[in-house]
Amino acid sequence: MDYCIRKTEMTDNKEDDVTFASYEWENIKATTASQLPTCRNCHTATTFKHYMIIFGGKEGEGRKKFCNDIHILDLKRLNWTSQIKISGQIPDVRMGHSAQNYYDKIIYYGGWNGYTVLDDIIMMTPSEQMNIVCIDWQHVKSENTPPKRQFHTANICGDFMYIFGGGDGKMWLSDLYKFDLVKCYWTQVETTGQKPLGRLQHSSVIYDQKIYVFGGEPDRSHQLNDLYQLDIENNIWTRLQPKGSTPSPRVSASAVMMNNKIYLFGGYDGQQWRNDVFMYNITENQWEYIVINNIDNQSNFRNQSKDNNNTSQQSSPPRPRCRHSAIAYKNTIVIFGGNDSEKSYNDVYMLKQQSIIKLAESTLKQDYSSILFSPILSDITFFIDNQEIHAHKIILASRCEYFKTLFLNEQFNLGDKLAITDTSINVFKAILQYIYTDEVFIDSHIVYDLLALADKYMLQRLKNLCEDHLIKNISLKNVIDVVNLADKFSAQELKANAMIFLLDNKQKILNTQDINMLSKEILIELLKFTK
Repeated sequence: MDYCIRKTEMTDNKEDDVTFASYEWENIKATTASQLPTCRNCHTATTFKHYMIIFGGKEGEGRKKFCNDIHILDLKRLNWTSQIKISGQIPDVRMGHSAQNYYDKIIYYGGWNGYTVLDDIIMMTPSEQMNIVCIDWQHVKSENTPPKRQFHTANICGDFMYIFGGGDGKMWLSDLYKFDLVKCYWTQVETTGQKPLGRLQHSSVIYDQKIYVFGGEPDRSHQLNDLYQLDIENNIWTRLQPKGSTPSPRVSASAVMMNNKIYLFGGYDGQQWRNDVFMYNITENQWEYIVINNIDNQSNFRNQSKDNNNTSQQSSPPRPRCRHSAIAYKNTIVIFGGNDSEKSYNDVYMLKQQSIIKLAESTLKQDYSSILFSPILSDITFFIDNQEIHAHKIILASRCEYFKTLFLNEQFNLGDKLAITDTSINVFKAILQYIYTDEVFIDSHIVYDLLALADKYMLQRLKNLCEDHLIKNISLKNVIDVVNLADKFSAQELKANAMIFLLDNKQKILNTQDINMLSKEILIELLKFTK
């Protein structure tokens, strides 16, 4: 991991406008290699819960075809998920389009399909069902004639999507449109103030009712590094004059908002591809250049771009690139794909932000562990297997919806005592240990009952932990039991893995009597798997 250096004192010397000591690059080696996206550029990336959704773009290797596929990176597990279910009409292939989150939906607009500039709007509604990401496509019909745009920027504020600049296949444009996402109506916005030049392949973000536009190209031979602010309440443009280390002119850089600041990465300056990082402090109207590990990327990225065989992937920043994508997720900027003069990429990098102050170690788990099973301030006692277990209602209710409903429902009139009759004391203690500490030791002797109780108590993460334990320990001896358990408690990922194991070992299992323990429905499913 590379740590970024930040000097806390600021001066007028650009070389001294270097800040922060709390960033680090990490190259993410996402698992599930068979599901890796192809190398690509000019795609889009958006977020949904803890997922990053990649759509479209242009492949940079092989046939270099235009894409309309979806790839989803689980930012918790750091793998490309294969569990995707798609409904609705899939959009046409495209590159140079835009994608913006709109409440629980994602709005895609425009782009280039290799033949024409597009003007369509497509709404994606993502959802999650049992670890499967469901994608529903819906094509939005405009009530009036939409503008055609490629390599523009889009920003959503309230129920309006603002489109600035880009190209229509003939010109570099500087006009501003807004689309009413409720009424489905386009309006060209008349603006005043210091209007930007027409441009495409620029970057933009929105913050506090204002759109910030950086860089881009005004023609085929020049690049820009100007920064504009659009007040969308009054439709007034202002060209900002930031202090500090201004990024070099560039196109196709990524810009994201994180912690009320704009982070700019990469791009192409007309001669070189970049992998430098800048931060714009909106409050201070100041650019700050971030140095990685005491190494000035601006003067050293050429050597790094020539040598991509560094085996220490976590000690190097990304190769210089443009036309990549970037999203912000929990104090982390996630970079995917892009291209330079030699190749396109399908790698994932994370730029993580840490606290400057060295924090004391968290003692939350230890503190909660100290009162686990303790009678101190206990207000509920469970009776199980002729033994008493002390607990605390507020902790149980805050961590478990089942207990919250139980305690708040007056018809139960529980008082401070409750008998548990549907499980053993060891399983129930494991449940309480998980509720209090978010950790649990899963023993193979109790894992079946623990998964069943986790399902009853609606503890999804604990249920997933049990599934993970069983997947790692599937064998010829237990696979039938695992399939039946997974089917009974709708553990889809566990069931899928167990079914695959069954198929891989079908000859050995068919020779045993255990196959008779499978239900008719599961046997039918197995037959479908073999087709």
